[in-house]
Amino acid sequence: MKTMLASAALLAGLGLAGLAHAHSPYMLPSTFDVSDRKVVTVQGSFTESFFIPEVAMKSDSYAVIGPDGARKPLTATYLRELALVEVPVEAAGTYRVTTGQRAGRVGKAALIKGEWEFMEPGKAPAGVQVVDMQSITTADVYVTRGAPSTGALAPVGKGLEFQAITHPSDITTGQPAKFVVLYDGKPVADQEVTLSAGGDRYADVKFAPVTVKSDAQGRFQIKPDHSGVYQIQARYRVAPAAEGQPGQSHTYSLTFESLR
Repeated sequence: MKTMLASAALLAGLGLAGLAHAHSPYMLPSTFDVSDRKVVTVQGSFTESFFIPEVAMKSDSYAVIGPDGARKPLTATYLRELALVEVPVEAAGTYRVTTGQRAGRVGKAALIKGEWEFMEPGKAPAGVQVVDMQSITTADVYVTRGAPSTGALAPVGKGLEFQAITHPSDITTGQPAKFVVLYDGKPVADQEVTLSAGGDRYADVKFAPVTVKSDAQGRFQIKPDHSGVYQIQARYRVAPAAEGQPGQSHTYSLTFESLR
């Protein structure tokens, strides 16, 4: 059992997309409303059960985007199951805490029925071209001191991300929250997005993940049906930009709190 767990942890840490259905990335702050403090601690991890950390999410690009839109690097402390960053939140407004884009391992992938799929060595169907595919993971979370602001919500414009139309600090239980899926700053149509809830370990009725699709303009909405902490996640794969270069398998996640 220990060997199996160690192997799973290693694969998740390397960003193996074949394991992505089991291990999902997330960022989780000690609190979403930071009005009564000047610093907030945020954990980054991979998990099979939200929000129980299993494998520390290592990244050279941890950062915070402040209410003024300025991006500042953060230094992470790594434990076996999670990474921790301390984020200064002295100014009023909303902060975006991010892992930045973290590069994982390079695997083999093939285009099967219009979809890029990771392949075990020698398992690709005959006549199908196999290419290198690198995993890229980004996880974000927003925290707010005082009244919500929008400076930190501006799209980064690189890789896969969600643009919040409904402010993450204003998401209300039972009401739709709206977002746009972007890749390199452009809307992604027909993109699957999965909503997962945490905190149901002791619940009588378990929360089943819900999958929605973006429309032609990349817009989608989700509706949390109970108060708590949630994660929304998408995966988007792109072909190699040129011969000899790997394709990219992007995973993006956003954690938020829903209150009544």
